[in-house]
Amino acid sequence: MTDAEAASLMLYNAERNVLEFASVKDEVIGESGGDTLKAAVELKMGEGIAGWVAVKQKPLIIDDVQHDPRFFKEADKQTGFLTRNLISVPMAYKEELLGVINVLNSKEKLSFDIEDRELLESFAHLAAVAIIRSRLLEVKLAQQKMEIQLGAAAKIQALFWPELPKLPSGSHAWGVSLPAAFVGGDLYDFIPMNDSSWMLYVADVSDKGLPAALIMVALWSRIRAEALLHEDVDKLLEAVNDGMYNLMAEEGFFATIILGRYWPGSGRLQLVRGGHLHPLWMNKDGLRSLQDMKGLSLGVIPKMTYEKKEIMLSPGEAVLFLTDGVTEAENEQSELFGNGRLMDHIRKTAGPPWGKGLLDAVISWRGASSANDDVTLLEIWRDSE
Repeated sequence: MTDAEAASLMLYNAERNVLEFASVKDEVIGESGGDTLKAAVELKMGEGIAGWVAVKQKPLIIDDVQHDPRFFKEADKQTGFLTRNLISVPMAYKEELLGVINVLNSKEKLSFDIEDRELLESFAHLAAVAIIRSRLLEVKLAQQKMEIQLGAAAKIQALFWPELPKLPSGSHAWGVSLPAAFVGGDLYDFIPMNDSSWMLYVADVSDKGLPAALIMVALWSRIRAEALLHEDVDKLLEAVNDGMYNLMAEEGFFATIILGRYWPGSGRLQLVRGGHLHPLWMNKDGLRSLQDMKGLSLGVIPKMTYEKKEIMLSPGEAVLFLTDGVTEAENEQSELFGNGRLMDHIRKTAGPPWGKGLLDAVISWRGASSANDDVTLLEIWRDSE
């Protein structure tokens, strides 16, 4: 480097649009002067010689700074240093300004020259590359840390998936949830009741990722807390909506849900729907209608009233709950799996069960494309006689 009494590195703070002292080397006043500059002095863009260099992104050699109107005298005033001449060069990567390097008071010559400027410009280029590499490393480390945290969150979320029970009287249950990212907003559960029946549901929290997963946890907890307090599924869902409304509405979330209560011994099934896809009621001859179930999503309005429907599952019949991640799954050409393919799969499958084969069909349809939404299915069925 050039032989000089002092040098400084000023970094550009893009958020505040100022130059800040990051490093100072001063043979005259030592480290205390550098600490003073870092704590007390900053330059607005265009202020001082360094500010001019930052705006113009052009180097400057000044033989007599005391007579240059651009010279910022406050730095000398704060430190007691006397600047006679200087060379100032911008530090940039492509078109992005990173800072300014200043070298003050040539020791061997009356002033700095072009050779000094070229040498300093080369150093500024190397420093800029080093800063960019450091940024990229910080970003990479932050990404790795986030991936570790999300991986841990995914393991925690998996603990909320229930261990599906072995049902009596020839009844069966199967369920799965596949988040589109590390964590998701879909959930399902199977809750034992006091009379040997089971509360079961599939829900889909709006949005995806960590915020939706946190709402999912709150919803899971609320349903578990309310389940044993209500005999009928419509009253249960009304209580859950009231309990979740303030949290969901305040944060701009809502959740669709299909909820049922199932008695394995008889095949009796109570159902209630909150804005969710209609469940599929299936037997070997095709689909039976459940399209008349009405009800708004959770978190839309308080004091919502829901309608209960009751059906009887006969031997060989099944009810399949699913989220829209099934019908809206996209392949590599951005085509949706859609209701048509869903119905075709149901018609072509002897079943029950239908859910496992449907999941395989969706995954096959998606191919190498990334999942665009969480996918959740929950099915209950009775053996054929």
